Amino acid sequence: MTRRLIALTALSLLVIACGDPETSGTTITPDPISGTIHVSGGLEGIDEIWTLASDGTVTGPNAQTGRISGADLAALRAAISAAGFFDLDAEYMPDDTCCDRFTYVLTLTVGDRTNTVTTIDAAEAPQTLFALIGTFRGALSAATQ
Repeated sequence: MTRRLIALTALSLLVIACGDPETSGTTITPDPISGTIHVSGGLEGIDEIWTLASDGTVTGPNAQTGRISGADLAALRAAISAAGFFDLDAEYMPDDTCCDRFTYVLTLTVGDRTNTVTTIDAAEAPQTLFALIGTFRGALSAATQ
């Protein structure tokens, strides 16, 4: 029994080290990400739309343009996954939307999946959604600096 376990373990390690012969040499390209975020409200009455094209081009308010970095794209991909973005409700809005809070309308497409979620500061929404909004806004802003 012990010899069989050792042989199986050795074979498993060999397969892991060599890779799958059917997929060796192939690169898996992640699905492109595109999307927009519309941020409005606040004391200053902000109303801005930021766009990420699937080729990594970023467009912001006042004709700002740039290109998202690989690191920011990876962080965005992780935040989308952590938020379970494509399973979120369309809206997380309280009955009372007063008091100069920011409203966010976030639309993201990854591959053939698209979802739009609307929320407002301090809404009863998953914290991972607010983390995703922060990551997306930060990546877009950094791309246009």
